[in-house]
Amino acid sequence: MDKKNSKRLLIAGIIGCLLYVIGDFLFAAIGRGQSTETIGFMVRVAYLEMGTWRMIASILCGFFGTFLYYLGFHRMYGLLKLHVGEGENRIWVKLFRVAYITGTVAWAYVHAMFMNVALIFKYVYQSYGDIDKAAEIANKVFCANAAPMLIAFILCDLVLTVVMIVLVWKRIIPLKNTAARILATLGNPLMMAGVVGNLFGLMPWPINQLDHGSESFGHALVLLLGLILLREMDRAGELGNAELFNN
Repeated sequence: MDKKNSKRLLIAGIIGCLLYVIGDFLFAAIGRGQSTETIGFMVRVAYLEMGTWRMIASILCGFFGTFLYYLGFHRMYGLLKLHVGEGENRIWVKLFRVAYITGTVAWAYVHAMFMNVALIFKYVYQSYGDIDKAAEIANKVFCANAAPMLIAFILCDLVLTVVMIVLVWKRIIPLKNTAARILATLGNPLMMAGVVGNLFGLMPWPINQLDHGSESFGHALVLLLGLILLREMDRAGELGNAELFNN
C-alpha cells in the first residue's frame, strides 16, 4: 500500500467532507435578524428569504462531496483492515465499513432531500401565497422520506461515532497519551454536533452559525485520525502487508 497515494485519498475524503460543511452552511445559515421560526418539523420560514442558487449549490456540494467521501473512507477502511488483521477487533472494522458504505449511498440522497423540501416550500408559497399550506406539503414530502433518512442516520452517523470512540480508546488509532484520546473522542459526527455544535449554537450571531457544519466536520475529523493512523503504520512498517487491503 503506497503511503503517498493513501495520503492523497484521505485528503480527498477530507475535502469531500468540507464540501458537505459548505453545503450545510448554504442550506441552513441565516443572516442577522432573519427569522428562526419553524413550521412543523422541517420547514423554516427563512427558506423563503434564501436565494434558490444556495439550495442548488448545496445539492451540488453533497453530490460531488460524496465521491470524495468514498475515496477517503474506503482507504481508511483498508488501513484499519491491515492494521487490525484477523483479531477480535475485526468486528469494529466491519462496522466501520457498514457506516461508510451507508454514508456513500445515502448522503447525496439525504442532503438533496433536505434541499428539495426547502425548494418545495419556497415554490408552493411563491405560486399560491399560502405559507401554512406550503409548509404542510413540504413537511408531508419530508415525512414520506423519513424512514430511509433515519436508517442512514443510524447506520452512518451513530454507528460511525460508536466505532470511532471504540477505536480511539482501544488504542487501535495510535495516539500518544490520554489527553490526545480525550480530544480524539470528539473526532466523529455526533460528538462534534452534540458537544461542539451545541456550544456554538449558544453563541451570538454569527458564531452560532458554525453549528450548522459541525456534524459534517466530524466526518472530516474521522479522516484526520486516518492520517494519524497512516503515519504510525508507516513508521511501524505495516504498509508493506497490503494483501489484506486487496481482499
